[in-house]
Amino acid sequence: MTYKIKITDRKGNCKQMKIVIIGGVAAGASAATKARRTNENAQIVLLEQGEYVSFANCGLPYYVGGTIPKRDSLLVVREELFRKRYNIDVRTLSQVTKINRSKKTVTVLDKRNNTTYEESYDKLIIATGARPFVLPFLKDCKNSYTCFTLYDVDKIKEAFSAAPVKKAVVIGAGYIGMELAEQLNLLGVDCTIVELKSSILPQFDKEMTNPVVYTLKEKGVDVKTGVSVVDADVIDGVAKRLKLSNGEEIECDVVFQTAGVIPNVELAREAGLEVNRGIVVNNKMQTSDPDIYAAGDAVEVKSIITGKNVWIPLAGPANKQGRVAGCNAAGGNLEFKGVVGSSIIKVFDWALAKVGLSETECKDQGLNYNVTIVHPLHHAGYYPGGKQLTIKLIFDSTTGRIYGAQVIGKEGVDKRADVIATAIYAGLTVFDLENLDLVYAPPFSSAKDPVIMAGMTASNIIRGEVKNILPDRVFEHLDNPDYIILDVRTPEEYEFGHIKGAVNIPVDELRNRLSELPKDKKIIVYCGVGFRSYHGCLILKANGFDCLNMSGGWTSWRMYYPDMVE
Repeated sequence: MTYKIKITDRKGNCKQMKIVIIGGVAAGASAATKARRTNENAQIVLLEQGEYVSFANCGLPYYVGGTIPKRDSLLVVREELFRKRYNIDVRTLSQVTKINRSKKTVTVLDKRNNTTYEESYDKLIIATGARPFVLPFLKDCKNSYTCFTLYDVDKIKEAFSAAPVKKAVVIGAGYIGMELAEQLNLLGVDCTIVELKSSILPQFDKEMTNPVVYTLKEKGVDVKTGVSVVDADVIDGVAKRLKLSNGEEIECDVVFQTAGVIPNVELAREAGLEVNRGIVVNNKMQTSDPDIYAAGDAVEVKSIITGKNVWIPLAGPANKQGRVAGCNAAGGNLEFKGVVGSSIIKVFDWALAKVGLSETECKDQGLNYNVTIVHPLHHAGYYPGGKQLTIKLIFDSTTGRIYGAQVIGKEGVDKRADVIATAIYAGLTVFDLENLDLVYAPPFSSAKDPVIMAGMTASNIIRGEVKNILPDRVFEHLDNPDYIILDVRTPEEYEFGHIKGAVNIPVDELRNRLSELPKDKKIIVYCGVGFRSYHGCLILKANGFDCLNMSGGWTSWRMYYPDMVE
């Protein structure tokens, strides 16, 4: 639908609506094009401080490594298209330095000729995004780079062409850092990752990333977690050696700073708009000034799960927020309902996806939650080529409401994560998951899809069919005399590796060997992935034993404690 909006000046005369957008890329470009589709008659001005109005910043690490060979592939929409197809006045190298709310103008620095001017607006959209965090002692180093803009990757490619790069340090093991580490490794560069948190990809629970750490080390990537870079030896403007908080020193040819981003909220704050960590907006993407909208990495939006404001700088939400802001600024009526927080990353042959809250986040929020972990194949076991998935599903202990999930594996990860993200968005519970009607054929899934299996195990827990326990809680009871750990796998599996102190009684022998187990102790039961131990718990429960099923079995234990094998 195209809207015709009546705008009048102070004397009541009709005039053309004017929308000014600060910033391009995901949110700003989406806002501009949606504003045009909403209102053909509006004057739309897009002010971008950089040279490019729209580029694929999520693809930058892959261009560094050559996976994306052509730079032009990163230019999503060019200025010419904005002008010709959408009739948008695009002004690159135009930096807004001030928002003058009382006059409804913005002050613009034209970087081409270093002059300033004022641009009026009827509606303003702020899409100022975020900027990478940079360590101050590396800020001016010639061999220190961020990977945030096309300018950044141009400098990186130039440096790699000018001289051989043998040793690189990546500071920060988030999404960009991990993608860069992979690409540098593929280029044959000796790479070290330094991460302040206790694990890589700290958005995830640690055990879900441990298998990836093993692969990184296998590929020759050095991973250092729980430490920070505190200083550098800089000679002639070049960082030669980095000093870590644990006393270690690392030699480097290049340094990549990927330790997170900072929202660009200064313009909004100086203009008197409501700002917390990000700019505060309502579901129309309006700020505290009804004539000013904001979208993208600079804003806070509502979490669909908690109802609280969150700052989640991701491309998907930024595009949708920009679309809503552009439509409403032009006179339309769209709502942004909030974010689930859905993300995925590829690290070598691994895919890791996170939707909603992690267990750590649930704990921090004080939620009443439980967890189930399943390890099914991504398609039917009898069909060749099945790859194991791990799904960690987090849910309300009473209602079964889904709080979040993490999925890792080598095939089929995105499909399962998207299903669970959709379920969270729709307000479904684990009882809905176990009854989903999903597509099935042997090359694609199983009759019980991995998502359905996760829903079934979670529902069984809430219904009281079995009590579950996670490996980290089992670890706490290893030396507790009131607990017995029972391994119901075969003797061959047990000999291959087992939990310290575990008693081995195969599940198929359990009914005839119940007398070997004391009824005055709690029994923690585990198997390979949690299925046989579930049956073992049902047998024990029916015979008066107090038992718990270790979620995900030995496979989960190895994820939590990869170095603890008896």
